[in-house]
Amino acid sequence: MQKKPDDAFAVPLCAGCHRLDRDAQHSRGERMFWAEIGINPLLVAQRLYAQRGDLVAMRAVVLVAIAERSNQS
Repeated sequence: MQKKPDDAFAVPLCAGCHRLDRDAQHSRGERMFWAEIGINPLLVAQRLYAQRGDLVAMRAVVLVAIAERSNQS
């Protein structure tokens, strides 16, 4: 039986990105999934966990991660 990772390492995904879409995280594997979308999940998880309890700040973390990804392209 697998153990659930600590919430400090959680990054939210929609159902499609997580498991339903053809190119979902569970279809390709975590490393390939995150590399292809250009987001460092450990950094984002750390930032989200630091802001836990503050939904506005957590949303800002996600928006910054998306913006940083867009600037790398």
